[in-house]
Amino acid sequence: MALTQVYKMKAEIAQAFYQLGVTYYAIGDATRTSETLRQADRLLSEVEAVQKIEQALRQ
Repeated sequence: MALTQVYKMKAEIAQAFYQLGVTYYAIGDATRTSETLRQADRLLSEVEAVQKIEQALRQ
């Protein structure tokens, strides 16, 4: 599996975590909201870092 596919999947998973966090927020579960949004942020940070590296390598 290509590295770009892995990070595309991570971005999709991060989106799912974000949506789950929004759901937890809507039902008033602050602890789970925080946990899932933190997880989404971590995954998106990984994806962003790889995108910046790929961009730098292309230049």
